[in-house]
Amino acid sequence: MEKYRYVPPHYRPRPKELAGSEGSRTRDILARIYNKVKGFDKVLKDLKNDFSNLSQTVTSHSVSIKQLETQLGQIVTHLNPRQEGTFPSDTILNHKNDFLE
Repeated sequence: MEKYRYVPPHYRPRPKELAGSEGSRTRDILARIYNKVKGFDKVLKDLKNDFSNLSQTVTSHSVSIKQLETQLGQIVTHLNPRQEGTFPSDTILNHKNDFLE
């Protein structure tokens, strides 16, 4: 009677050929997953390097812009000197109006 008892599939003995091929199939799947992860890792490292280079470029440009602002301020001060005791918002006479009268 023991011979006809139901055995669930996961408890049934497997032929050796199937067990061996299933192991190699699992290895193949794991190898594919590993290669994909390795490829993504390389992409992420490249992105990290790109962002690092971009950050250095932005920092360099920021420094250059600050230097240009300073130089422009010095040029403006040199080209348009303000008399002692006046404010930048003081009105300047328009000499063109003198000729119209």
